Amino acid sequence: MAVAWTHRAPEWFRGSTQPIRRGKTLYVGGNGLLALDTETGTRRFSFQGPYHSSPAIVPASIYQTETLGIAGLAGIYGLNANGGRELPFTNMTVGGERWTGPQSSSSGFFGPAESTTPVTANGTIYTALPGTNSVVALNPNNGGVLWQRTHHKDESVSGTYNRPAVDDGIVFVTAWPQQATAYRAATGEQHWHRELEEMTVLPPVATDEGVVIPTRESVQLRARSDGTLLWERNLDGNVTDSTPAVANGTIFVADERESLHALSLATGETRWTVPFDGEATPVVADGRVYAVDSLWALEAFDVATGEKQFEYHPSEVPLSPPMVGDGMLYLANRGRILALEEA
Repeated sequence: MAVAWTHRAPEWFRGSTQPIRRGKTLYVGGNGLLALDTETGTRRFSFQGPYHSSPAIVPASIYQTETLGIAGLAGIYGLNANGGRELPFTNMTVGGERWTGPQSSSSGFFGPAESTTPVTANGTIYTALPGTNSVVALNPNNGGVLWQRTHHKDESVSGTYNRPAVDDGIVFVTAWPQQATAYRAATGEQHWHRELEEMTVLPPVATDEGVVIPTRESVQLRARSDGTLLWERNLDGNVTDSTPAVANGTIFVADERESLHALSLATGETRWTVPFDGEATPVVADGRVYAVDSLWALEAFDVATGEKQFEYHPSEVPLSPPMVGDGMLYLANRGRILALEEA
C-alpha cells in the first residue's frame, strides 16, 4: 500500500477511532470532529469539543442536513453533518453542535468512562450512556430520550453496556458482568435476557443466523429469538477490547494472545488461524480482512485462506481500524489522518 494523502490535524485532535464516510466526506472523532474531503484530504470543517467516539449518521426531520450522533466521556451529542458556520475573522464556528443529549454525572467505578460508539437504525440513535449502566434510544432532532434501560441500577461496580447491535427491530446489547440482553428497538421492551458464565462480555454482532457474542476466552452464537446458546467455541483467549467482524458466513476475531481466527458462523469450526498480536476490530472488504496489529501495524489477509496480503507500518501510534471505500483505506493515526491506496 502507498500513502495517497496525509492530513495533519489541529493540535487539539487525538484520533484512534475508526473514521466513517458519507459520500465524499470523511468524519473522524477525537477530542473534537474533523470532516475531510475523501479524495484530497482537504479539511471541509472541524471543531473542538468533548467528542471522542466514531460518529454515526442519522437523518433529522427538522434539519435540512443529517445529524452525527457522537459520544464523549460524559455523554452523547448531536452534531451538524455539514458543519456549522465559520465566523469571519475568527477561528470560531457556530451551529456545529445541535444538541447535548443525556449526560453522566459520574466517572464510574473504574475511573473515567469510555466513549462507546453510537449506532443508528430507522431514524433513531442507540447507544450506551458513558459512566452509567444504561442503554438509550435518542431522537436525532433534539437528543431526547425515547427510552432508557438500566441493568444493576444500585450497583456502581457494574460496567457500562458495550456498543449495541441493531437489526430487524431488535437491539442486542452486552455488558459486564455477564449480561446479554435483547430489547425491542421501538419501545425498549425486553425481548430476552441471559446471564452468561463468563465475566467479560464484548460487543455483539447481529447476523441472520444468530447473535455473535465474544467473551474473554470464547465466541458464542445465540439464537435471535430467545438467546439460547447455539454453539460456543473456546479459543483460550484473553480478550478485553476486541470486536469481531462477520462476513460471508465467517467470524473474524482476535484472541488477544497470539492469533486472529476465522470461524464458521454456522458451527464455530476453524477455517484458518494466523499469528496476530493484541486487540483488533477487523474490517472485511474486497476479499480481504483488515486488522491493526498491536495498534500500530495494519495487516491484510485473504478472506478465504488467511494468507497475508500486505503489512503497513505508520510512523506514529496508535492506528485506528480502517474505513474502506472506493479502493481506499482511511485511518486515524493520533494527530493525523491517512488515506492508503494500492501501490
